[in-house]
Amino acid sequence: MSLPTSYRDLTILPIFEEKALVIACDTSAAIGQKEHDAVYIDPAITAAFCLRVPLLEFICFGAKPLCVVDLIGNEYEPTGRKILSGIKGEMVKAGLSDLPINGSTEENMVTTATSIGITLIGEIPADHALPKMEEDCALLQLGQPYITNDVVKNRDIIFSYDIVKKLKNESAVVDLLPVGSKGIGYEAQLMVENADFQVTFKQGVDTKCSAGPATVLLLAVKKDQLAELLTRYPELKQIGEFTRR
Repeated sequence: MSLPTSYRDLTILPIFEEKALVIACDTSAAIGQKEHDAVYIDPAITAAFCLRVPLLEFICFGAKPLCVVDLIGNEYEPTGRKILSGIKGEMVKAGLSDLPINGSTEENMVTTATSIGITLIGEIPADHALPKMEEDCALLQLGQPYITNDVVKNRDIIFSYDIVKKLKNESAVVDLLPVGSKGIGYEAQLMVENADFQVTFKQGVDTKCSAGPATVLLLAVKKDQLAELLTRYPELKQIGEFTRR
């Protein structure tokens, strides 16, 4: 079975016989230290969390990053320099400090709001298997939904790349998906797209709240291994279930 050219928030280009290119991106605007920024924080933090989004999409999908491209809609000094510092720091956290970086800054126009776009380019084997739900599963949540200033206040407790990589390798985990601005409900529906399953949430779960720069991760977990997984990962909590239609 060949890979689709579009999968969730990823673009997949099967241009090689044995491998396919994978592309993911994210953008951030008006979050920095310029005159017309709506949220005032160090642009290095903005950049780090902007990169976090496509990195988590890659980890959850199983793609190998090859290159980071940053498009900075501001001058290099000082904004672009701070943004690049944040990108490089996040790459270290993800264990990707040797990954090449390409990009551009705006040197012709005076800008009054911070703007950054990040594209992550990687690869995947051409025979890579997509997640497939074949039995009823529990829906688990890792992390809490944070946006804007709450991201900064809680950045020391937002889950790490390491735990996502560990969960990716767990036999109990059928699927993983980071949650962004569209909320838990939207992303959970993506997990059952084109599958004969439906999602039901526990009472009181906010399905529409934005999780900003992927501060929440959703997991589909086999029910017969749920208790054992929750014992080893107490930071996980069940928020619903996937059942056959």
